[in-house]
Amino acid sequence: MGRMLGRRLLQLIPVLLGVSFLTFMLLNLLPGDPAQAILGEGATPEAVAALSAQLGLDQPLLLRYWHWLVAALGGDLGMSASSGEPVSALLLQRLPASVQIMVLAQVIALLVAVPVAVLAAGRAGSGLDRLLGLTAFAGVASPPFLVGMILVLIVAVPFGLPATGWIPLTENPFLNARSALLPAFTLAFALYAMYFRVLRADLVTQLTQEEYVTTARAKGVPKSAITWRHVLRNSVFPLITVVGINMGALLGGAVIVETLFAVPGLGKLIVDAIYQRDFMVVQGAVVVIAVAFVLINFAVDVLYAALDPRIRHARTAS
Repeated sequence: MGRMLGRRLLQLIPVLLGVSFLTFMLLNLLPGDPAQAILGEGATPEAVAALSAQLGLDQPLLLRYWHWLVAALGGDLGMSASSGEPVSALLLQRLPASVQIMVLAQVIALLVAVPVAVLAAGRAGSGLDRLLGLTAFAGVASPPFLVGMILVLIVAVPFGLPATGWIPLTENPFLNARSALLPAFTLAFALYAMYFRVLRADLVTQLTQEEYVTTARAKGVPKSAITWRHVLRNSVFPLITVVGINMGALLGGAVIVETLFAVPGLGKLIVDAIYQRDFMVVQGAVVVIAVAFVLINFAVDVLYAALDPRIRHARTAS
């Protein structure tokens, strides 16, 4: 187990370096002058040159990346060109709202997807199964901004929930829950669809092909007990993988949802920084997202190996 963890951690280093390098290069190869964009079209050439020198934009590209990387390894992600604040401080201010919405979306999706998938798998091929499958297809096919607008029309307006804005958890937990509900449900709809399809497919396979299910039925164990106590335990492994992957993918959906509902999270910070050509903020945010994505997948691998000894032994042997 220790050797496997060490090997996986070493594999994360080139991934993070590659993400940071590619992001830095792509941002700095975009057309236009960031200093000119920050100062505006009416800025004098002298002012633009002075700001470029202040931001280090007059240095060679690879040298700028090296300086940024050395500083980032020490926890310094640079300064925001638009606000003058440290990028690390901006990210720490915006991260709690994004994390809260993503965690709440995951909880909602799992609480709905698991029992619905068990219900559909127990009646595979029936009308109910097909109806539940249609809800999953709708979740996969519907973009987050469309789901968000529909929720505003059918939930926020009739029930008086806030359609935009954000109340921090430390300020008022009740109002915070009200403001987080619609963004979380918007993200949860697509997650529910994915989790339902993955779990239902594996449950159906387990129920129809595994010998232990046949043995349990022969012993007179009720079908519900077989599904919940035995089959669901084995089918949870692919679900764990999908949940881990989607924690990273949620950050992409959060960009749209946070902009739609005016949530001051990491996604909205990235959108605002792109419009302002604040490359340091975008670079820092992308690196934080990449680190979170890699660490979450690493945690999923560890959990997978801890729950299934066969995987642990196979990876150690390889």
